[in-house]
Amino acid sequence: MPVVKSNQIKEHFVWAGSIMISEETISQEDKPSIRQVLTNTTFMVLFAAQFIENIGRSISGLAIELLVFDLTASPLLMGVLSIIWLLPFIIIAPLAGALADRFDQRKLMLYSNIASALASVGFVIIYLFKDPLIKHFLTLGHPSVDYFLYTQPSTANFLHVLWPLFVLCFINSASAAFFFPSRNAYTRLIVRKKNLLIANSVGASVFQVATIVGFVLAAVLAYKNYLLSFIFDATTFAVSGILIGVIFIIGRKPPEVIREKSQSLKQEMNKFKEDISTGFRTIRGYPKISYMLIIFSLLTFSFGAINVLFIVILRGEMGLSQLWYGILQALMGTSGIITAIILMKIGKIKRKILVLNITFISVTVSMYVFAIVRNIYVIAIVLFSYGVMSVCINVPSSTLIQESVSYELQGRVFGTLQLLQNLAQLIGMGIVSLIAEYVLPMWVLLGSAIILTIAISISIQYSRRKGLMGSDYPEPMFDKVEETLAAGTPSLSIED
Repeated sequence: MPVVKSNQIKEHFVWAGSIMISEETISQEDKPSIRQVLTNTTFMVLFAAQFIENIGRSISGLAIELLVFDLTASPLLMGVLSIIWLLPFIIIAPLAGALADRFDQRKLMLYSNIASALASVGFVIIYLFKDPLIKHFLTLGHPSVDYFLYTQPSTANFLHVLWPLFVLCFINSASAAFFFPSRNAYTRLIVRKKNLLIANSVGASVFQVATIVGFVLAAVLAYKNYLLSFIFDATTFAVSGILIGVIFIIGRKPPEVIREKSQSLKQEMNKFKEDISTGFRTIRGYPKISYMLIIFSLLTFSFGAINVLFIVILRGEMGLSQLWYGILQALMGTSGIITAIILMKIGKIKRKILVLNITFISVTVSMYVFAIVRNIYVIAIVLFSYGVMSVCINVPSSTLIQESVSYELQGRVFGTLQLLQNLAQLIGMGIVSLIAEYVLPMWVLLGSAIILTIAISISIQYSRRKGLMGSDYPEPMFDKVEETLAAGTPSLSIED
């Protein structure tokens, strides 16, 4: 068969043996499809479960933050609470990623939901016994004198409310550390590669809708009674667990991983160590993913200041109620939904690092505004922009990993990603928590914004020199056609 040159391939039609291949047909086959995603029953049930779970986490998270602040009014303890939320992602994330590659991700997601539901029941119990735990009574008098006893309340002590709340928060967050890498890896199994950006956009919109519904409900429930928040939270995890159970019936079973059985605990621990190391080595093998991880970690380090001081600024400096907090979170969720729908419609982002760099610059500018301005309407605009930026970071970054890394390694890569990003955020929040008692929030935020400015400037120059902002996709299908023709094969297989 004669050799067909590249310029001939780019005509409207080429012949491979007796099969005519249309350029239009190839592009149609490769085109992302919203319909394929929305009619994927397993995927939609999975994200229905995630939607309900996110509502529960939003409600309990806000209720606990507001409760701790109302009890203590301490920026230091708000920072400690934020650190406790993050700590499991650092301790557990690498292990969770390795387990997601070893075992059935559906089981890991189900067990995660059960643990969160139990933690939520614990929140209910702690709140019901809050008053007895806060009040310590001193027994005065002596029983030998007419057996007379009387009690007098001492100074309120919040310790016996705070430490069990913090323990339950750790358990709740630990379950999420198992859920997220399992969900991301399972998504790659049930969604075609060309539709991953759409699927992640659907996931982002689900998260943003849950943010709106969750935080609005959380604000209303917290305004009335924190107990209602914790009861509602436990219910959402029960429903989410049922939906994940449905996936066992209708969903695709992950391929079984055959591994050599360990002869001892030490050998098993060494295998886990090797699995975790594999996640790091895999990331190093993809320059764009490595760059994304570094710059994302720098962002989360600097953004730790807002995570710690957000409630302090809204409640302490601006005197806003729980309802205002819900309204601001709803604004952020609304903008996130709009952005996710736009990305869903686009279907494919060819230069994800470029999008991330632009978004990181926008985040830096918004931090300066948040540091200086205390006007509610300006803060509302900043929160609205955060919704846009959150989606523009999370969707391209998850898609880049899912498109680039093979399925059997994705759990470990996502686990490593969680580890390093949350470690950076933990360090940032730890530093802020230590100085927040002595330095005004404005100066803390300004310092974080300056650090982020320097980091982003260096990072963008690096990515420009290394060519990381170029297209993520090779020139496409015509390369495959040419390979097919050169091999003399009468058909073209388009890899998903």
